[in-house]
Amino acid sequence: MRSRKISLEESIEALARETGASPSFVDKVRALFLGRGVDLEDSAEPYADALAEAFRRHARMRTRLDEARDTLVRLHANIAELGSAFSSQLERLRAIREALERSGAARRRAEASGRTITIEALHLSPGDTDKNEVPGPSEIQ
Repeated sequence: MRSRKISLEESIEALARETGASPSFVDKVRALFLGRGVDLEDSAEPYADALAEAFRRHARMRTRLDEARDTLVRLHANIAELGSAFSSQLERLRAIREALERSGAARRRAEASGRTITIEALHLSPGDTDKNEVPGPSEIQ
């Protein structure tokens, strides 16, 4: 008893189910064979390895594309979060600037009225007040 040959159409359908290929990809594969004058009822044996590889590659590309989309979604979320953080910092900096401008205006008014407060800064050089002592026993060891 001879085994029945699997047709191109059956092979394409089986690979599409196995890999979850999109209908548009399956249609393109069929069109490729029909465009070359190969009947879809012919035996799939001469094309089996190439068909399987094409469907595997298509599945890998879809997986990578899905991963890229997920990464892009996360990237957009991170950018939105970063923009929100920058906006918050900008608001804080503007508030600080306004407070400094108000205090500068108050200082200028005080200087204009003759009531100035002078604060002298004490300049210390390294070593001016340092002590070279090492904590430990006072006796020689």
